[in-house]
Amino acid sequence: MTTTVAKQALMTMRSLLTLPVRSDRSFLYRLASTASTAGLLSTPTRAPPSSTTFSGKASPRDSHDPPEYPRGLPQTSKFISSSQPRYPMSQATMDAFDGPSRPRLLSDRVGRRDLPPLKNKVPMYIALATLGLGIWATFILYATNAERLASSVLRSVTFQLRNSAEVADLLGRNVKLEDPWWRIGDPWIPGSVNTMQGRVDLKFRIKGTDGAGTVYFTSIRPSQSEAWRIVRYKLTADSGEVLRLEGTGNTT
Repeated sequence: MTTTVAKQALMTMRSLLTLPVRSDRSFLYRLASTASTAGLLSTPTRAPPSSTTFSGKASPRDSHDPPEYPRGLPQTSKFISSSQPRYPMSQATMDAFDGPSRPRLLSDRVGRRDLPPLKNKVPMYIALATLGLGIWATFILYATNAERLASSVLRSVTFQLRNSAEVADLLGRNVKLEDPWWRIGDPWIPGSVNTMQGRVDLKFRIKGTDGAGTVYFTSIRPSQSEAWRIVRYKLTADSGEVLRLEGTGNTT
């Protein structure tokens, strides 16, 4: 009977599938009812498991040796009885001493000696400080001398000396600043030039074709509103002759 119903359901589903496709729900309901009638959507029933009856005790499982036993060697458990310990314990031996123990051999200590004396570094520090101060003083002297060489007062005085007929009669022609050998080309101008405070004091050497001499020039300004005053302006030749130049005009 079940086979007949299934065949009828299959025939009905084939006839439904041959119909044109419809989008309404009635077609789906008819298809689902036909499948449920034929038993296609029902889950199959399983047969109950059959019971097993044991007639005796279960056989024991095979025992294996622990992994600490090396492979290929006979089992030691077969030859050792249960009354003996598994691992034999070493017997402690008691030694009797009839005297004190002998001291250990020690190496001889190296004889003490004094540490080497430290070198006194004070002279080195003094030399370095002296060298630094010397370099600093040399730089200061060079900078101040270069400032005096570039001053307008010195340029004006040397211009008057080159064009003075009296100086030419005393020292000859081509009057210029004398270059000392230790300056390596730059003349040395002692003195000071301080126009802000109104004080100029110079001393330098000049030479010509007939001789050389030393020029002294001193000028002051009493106040900011007053003009410069020439206090000293003279030329002293190496021969001892002195030439006064105060009346040559204002050089500042």
